[in-house]
Amino acid sequence: MSSTDETRPPVSGSPAIPGYGSGQGNGGAGGAKNPRRRNGYHPRRQLALVTYNVRTLRTDEKIVELEDEMSRLRWSIMGLSEVRREGEDTITLKSGNLLYYREGDQLSQGGVGFLVHRSLINNIITIGSVSSRVAYLILRVSKRSLKVIQVYAPTSKHPDEEVEVMYEDKSRAIHKSKTYFNVVMGDFNAKLGKRGDGELRVGEFGYGQRNSRGQRLVPLKMR
Repeated sequence: MSSTDETRPPVSGSPAIPGYGSGQGNGGAGGAKNPRRRNGYHPRRQLALVTYNVRTLRTDEKIVELEDEMSRLRWSIMGLSEVRREGEDTITLKSGNLLYYREGDQLSQGGVGFLVHRSLINNIITIGSVSSRVAYLILRVSKRSLKVIQVYAPTSKHPDEEVEVMYEDKSRAIHKSKTYFNVVMGDFNAKLGKRGDGELRVGEFGYGQRNSRGQRLVPLKMR
């Protein structure tokens, strides 16, 4: 038996939030509330937000691999794309970190979720999704509320209509409840390229040519 197997079994099997996380999917599209929430977040602690297309977290072994990779980095919240796990659930891992996921329209592809560092679990207000491509997490940070929205956009093989639906889902997530801060991140499957003249929304270090999906992303509004 390897040291990983001895020290970090992949999943505890217990719910992260009482009343949720049965292992059969918690119906989290409506959002799981956290009755254990406390305002224990230290105001000077910096949040590190990360987004990652994991390709698959279908097996518990893949979750262990992900946490091993992240142990080398400083992170607080990780938005996940292409989780490819079955159902929808919120569970606490043996590490103490919290995993929320929702499968895609097909088990073999898609799906979104979050990995939340164990130090922030008591700051979670709600966590859930509005679709298989858009998930949201609301935290209490100091005296403010923060909403993080994770997006997994359709690839270029999908019709533009599916992209527009995804953006509508993003807007639904923003409007689900009012928060002081909003962050939208994820895998938009778009190429922004270099910043155009007079463009302020795109950074100065872009590379290559913008494609049509990138052109749709540039005017993204937080409303």
